Amino acid sequence: MPNMLADGVRWFDDWFALREVARGIHAIGEPRFHQINWNYLVLGNERALLFDTGPGVRDILQVVKALTPLPLTAMPSHMHFDHTGNITRFFDVAVADLPLLRAFEQDGMLQEPGNLFLGHYEGMKWTPFRVSQWLPPGHVIDLGGRRLEVIHTPGHSPDHVALWDKEADVLLAADFLYLGALYAQVPGSNLADYERVCESLLTRLGPKSRIFGAHGMPDAKGQHTAPELAKADAEALLSTLKILKKSGETPSRVEVNERMYLLIGPHAYEAWQAAK
Repeated sequence: MPNMLADGVRWFDDWFALREVARGIHAIGEPRFHQINWNYLVLGNERALLFDTGPGVRDILQVVKALTPLPLTAMPSHMHFDHTGNITRFFDVAVADLPLLRAFEQDGMLQEPGNLFLGHYEGMKWTPFRVSQWLPPGHVIDLGGRRLEVIHTPGHSPDHVALWDKEADVLLAADFLYLGALYAQVPGSNLADYERVCESLLTRLGPKSRIFGAHGMPDAKGQHTAPELAKADAEALLSTLKILKKSGETPSRVEVNERMYLLIGPHAYEAWQAAK
């Protein structure tokens, strides 16, 4: 079992893997799940926030409780099944305050958000949950000595958000940017959004910025660690998108760099095509 993890990563049990990627930011990985999810626990002096809760195959709350006694908020980056699987285990849940998500709220409960969930692909069912906090884009979450800005980052999914820790120079990018196949073939994906958001993020990122995504992949030794990217990866994505847009072609797969490639559905091209 230990050989499955890279240096600096340890097992919590036989499912969850842990790595402290920055001071007070713990990556909680699920390398045995086929999508290799990584979720992020961010600790402040007064509160903690769990960004994404995994697919729900195992109870991530037990991991979080072992890492911190602080009052806890859970927040999904978006509503896809592999990010909301454990959400009902948490008492305090924050959700991005976006009109498309508010439309699914009834009496304070978030009902199944249509094709923003996609659980039918793996036989997973939505369980309505109570939203404690609606956080609009631009809102700064204060955990006490640590501040996280909510950034709306559609492209992969229209409801997607990332978290920016300016002081630590860390972007928790979730499914907007990670290693391997970037999904722009799922319902709601949009290359125009990807391009616009990428341009905006690059105004924040510096040469030493660290980006952590929500899905990993084994290295050349077959070992796992939290998926870390850099500004150069975001620049490569933007460059690839601009070249693709200019070409007028509509391939289903496009290489970004040696670390990433795009899988693209026909619908993701529509905004570009409509703008012509």
